[in-house]
Order: sequence, then structure tokens, then C-alpha cells
Amino acid sequence: MRLTLAVVMAVVGLSALFLAIVPGARMGDLPDLAGIDLGADLSTWLNARESFDDIVDGAEARVEWAGDEGTPTQWGIVYLHGFSGTSEEIRPVPERVAEALGANVFYTRFTGHGRDGADMALASAEAWARDTSEAVAVGQRIASRVLVIGTSTGGTMAAIAAADRATADAVDAVVMISPNFGPQNPMTPLLTWPAASVPLIAGETRGFDPENELHARYWTEAYPTIATIPMQAAVDRAKQAELENIVAPALFIYSPDDKVVRPAATKNAIDAWGGPVEVMTVAAGEGVDPSNHVLAGDILSPTMTDPVVQRILTWVRSLPE
Repeated sequence: MRLTLAVVMAVVGLSALFLAIVPGARMGDLPDLAGIDLGADLSTWLNARESFDDIVDGAEARVEWAGDEGTPTQWGIVYLHGFSGTSEEIRPVPERVAEALGANVFYTRFTGHGRDGADMALASAEAWARDTSEAVAVGQRIASRVLVIGTSTGGTMAAIAAADRATADAVDAVVMISPNFGPQNPMTPLLTWPAASVPLIAGETRGFDPENELHARYWTEAYPTIATIPMQAAVDRAKQAELENIVAPALFIYSPDDKVVRPAATKNAIDAWGGPVEVMTVAAGEGVDPSNHVLAGDILSPTMTDPVVQRILTWVRSLPE
């Protein structure tokens, strides 16, 4: 018995040590915005950032300007997509909100996304943290006030940005669509164990069956299992974030029937959020994502695009100047 306990304790201790040195297993604080160098010309920075020849057309990080290129607007939208997704996942929601507000929009592309499935393994928690700080910094460049819209794990990163000392002051409002504060899959908490053990626990690869051609095009439908490590690291980081200290107002849009993330975890985040909160719930039905997760956009939830756009606009327009 003592020997068994000693072995267990040794394994736990070695795992903890390994986690401390394995890149991607934990997400720390977001990089300070003062250290983000976007250069004098945003287009030059974006071209350098996206200089891969295998990015799916339309998935690249980009700014869509409301007027002349380089001219800031009052509101600017920063869109953070979900795990394995791209900027296309809920379109045309962001641009329709932007058009109504006269806002510039920045669509980010998280490291490893929008490329070949094997490239998903290039992601790390550190890279996603930097991607998020860069996105907020772009938001500051293109607008006076920054509205961050995040879907699924993009919503997780939006919450972290609103809470983290490095970025909180630059986030003026947050919309989270099906934010990932805890996946439905009970195995996911094990994903931040030593990376070498992840394939043993969950298999070498993961994936899903796309609902249609565009779903297959703009999501990565098969990827190495180790690519999920940063996703769970983001969830763990959000659990550690002091949501009660957040000042930014938030609009949560989620479904009680979500099959991808746990609605109970979303409710906990709503209850903990320190700033003003409003909530929109979406029921399952025709024209809604069968997983009740991607709750707007032409690709998976076309019937919800108009209601979600109008709800966001009503909420944003109600915010104090």
C-alpha cells in the first residue's frame, strides 16, 4: 500500500514538473500592449504576419475599414474565432454590426488555424495569448472604443482579455457567443497533462463530420490531438481569471442545449462577471447549428443571424458614452 502510494505521488510529482516546463501546457498573463509592435503601417504588419502560402482564402487576419484605410472609427470590432474555426464562423454578423455602427473590424487568426490540419499542432498557449494581445492592440489602433466579439474559445480569450491587467483597460465591451468556460467532453481537463501523454489518453487525432461544404472549408475538421492543449489551457486560465473584477460590460449569447461546451459553466461566468451583464439565450430549432454552439452566421445558424445582429446592436447602443 505504501509502495503504491509512493508510486502515485511520484507520478503526480513528475507530471507537475513536466507541466512546468512543457510549452503550451499552461497559459500565463497576456503580453503587455506596450510591448506589441504593430509598426507604422498596419497593412505591412498584417502582410508579414500572414505570409503563409497555405492559409485558406478568407481565413487570414485582416482589417475591414469602414472608410479610408487607416482612419480610426469611434467603435472598432475585434473578432476572436473559436478552436478549429476561422473568421468566417459567424459571418456576416461582425460586418453587419460594423456597418450599422460605422466601425472598423479586425478579424484575427489564432496561431495554427486556417491552414492544414497538421499546422494546428503549431499552436501554443503562449502564442494564443500573444495573438489576443495583438488583436486588442489592433483594436486600439483602428478605433477609440474596442468591442471584442468572441465565439467559443474566442469567447474564452475575450473574457481573459477583459480580466487581464495587460489588456483590460483597452477592452470597452465584450460579446461572447457560446463561450468555452468548460467543454462537454469529460476528457478535456486531462489535455494539459504532459503533451507526450495526450495521444495515449485521447488518441493521435481528433475531428468532426462537417455539416456542409463551407463548414469543411472554414473549420479544421481533423487535427492532431495535441492541438487541443492550448484550448484547455485557455479554459484553465479563464477559471483563474478574476472575473468579478472586470469592469467592461458583457453580452452573453448561449444555448442551454449546447452540446460542445457546458452551459452551467457559462452561467457561472455570468454570475461572476463584475461589469454590467446582459444575456440572450438561443433555443434549438431549424436553421440553428445542430450542436447548438455556433449560434449565428450563414454557415451553421442562418436563421439566427438577424436576431443576433439586432441584439448586439441594441446592447451596444445602450452603453454609456
